[in-house]
Amino acid sequence: RGQFGRDPGRALLKRPEELNALTLSMVETIDAQLAEWTSNPDVTGVTLRGAGGEAFCAGIDQRALYDALADGDRDYGANFFRSFYRLLHRLGTYRKPTVAIMHGATMGGGAALAMQCKIRVATRETYFAVPECKLGFFPDGAVAEALARCPGQLGMFLALTGVALRARGLVHAKLATHLVPEDRIALVTPALVGQLAVTPAQSPLAEIETHVNQIFGLSSPEEIMGILSVRSGEWAKATLGQLKPQSPTSLMATFRRLREAQGAQAKPLEQALATDFRVSQHLIDGPDFREGIRAFVIGGDQKPAWHPADLAGVTPAAIDALFGPVSPIPEWTPAD
Repeated sequence: RGQFGRDPGRALLKRPEELNALTLSMVETIDAQLAEWTSNPDVTGVTLRGAGGEAFCAGIDQRALYDALADGDRDYGANFFRSFYRLLHRLGTYRKPTVAIMHGATMGGGAALAMQCKIRVATRETYFAVPECKLGFFPDGAVAEALARCPGQLGMFLALTGVALRARGLVHAKLATHLVPEDRIALVTPALVGQLAVTPAQSPLAEIETHVNQIFGLSSPEEIMGILSVRSGEWAKATLGQLKPQSPTSLMATFRRLREAQGAQAKPLEQALATDFRVSQHLIDGPDFREGIRAFVIGGDQKPAWHPADLAGVTPAAIDALFGPVSPIPEWTPAD
């Protein structure tokens, strides 16, 4: 468990039995290896892959975090996100080309890892999603900045609903830079990826983009759900159905975070990660994160009891507090 295999310039996340979910030890090992490769002249670029064929990385090890919190080990939550965001900052500012091969499940923290790579390769087996609102959390690790670069309001749609994308959708949404056939991914390097890539067919996202821009450009999750509830058509009904089970607090926090990222004053990476560290620490201290993990990861009843139970109960002051200092926990910086 928690293994990380590597050869010069090629990193393999080796925890296939857990869909390569990230542990603290994996994060620290990857970060140390990237630091070593920075000054290695034999390494001209870095390629990240997942072992086992089913996943690039399905996110962070939520069970480990849940268990640590349940055992009273609050330091684990701070240490994990502090180290994970340090890794993301290193990737996002790396001086050499970086490639993420998003073959299989690429979700949550795995999406954050991939989004900090300059070259993001999808395959026809890619399953990309940011389902954190369903788990009482939010798309963290500067994923908001990546989603903000999607055309129109596709990023907001993906963040609030947790809808998954396949390869064509990822390229359309500008979250993947290349589509490479599965039998070629072992050959991918920063220098060769352009020669190995193929042109995807048109994505089904193009058919709903007008609706997405109209609805998810509204001024609040309440307005979005209100309009969807009176709209006719299968898309409106299905989309409302995807929003209803989400944590109200997570929806409100995610909406604010995406709007900030979409704005003219969007944060540079260091500031984005510092903000996400604050929000992450507040949310793991709140009731919805533990309840989401219990309902969807551990207990499996898929019937979370959110607190507050609806959007009307989430006050602006409560959301402001999520973005505020987390004292006595020190603020995050890349040099931690």
